[in-house]
Amino acid sequence: MRSRLIGLAGLAIFSANVVAQDVGTRMSREELLAFLPGTKVSHISPTSGSLRRWANEPDGRFVASTDAKGYMGNLLGTQSGSARGTWSVNDQGKYCIELDWRGVNPEKWCSSILKTADGNYYLGVVAQKSRIEFIK
Repeated sequence: MRSRLIGLAGLAIFSANVVAQDVGTRMSREELLAFLPGTKVSHISPTSGSLRRWANEPDGRFVASTDAKGYMGNLLGTQSGSARGTWSVNDQGKYCIELDWRGVNPEKWCSSILKTADGNYYLGVVAQKSRIEFIK
């Protein structure tokens, strides 16, 4: 009985370590301020499924493009769009985006950036739907 309990305790510790590795490391405000300027960004909107791309200019501005995949006007894949936006890092160390898509509700959000050991980045939580690509 005792060996089973020790085995179960070992399995629980192993499982906790696997989960901890999947969490990623939150990038600090200082890390983000050094890393983000000049990066190219690629992100799939979790709400619409649209692919969006932009480059974080050093002055905090960008022009985003989208395939508008999740919108009615793009059912045939013939419509895309672009919009001007701004990016910043707030006092809490979160990456913030403001985007004014024409004809669609403006987009405004802030999220912590998590970096995993395999070099992937995520918005707030390590999950495929929150993955974001940064290319220097």
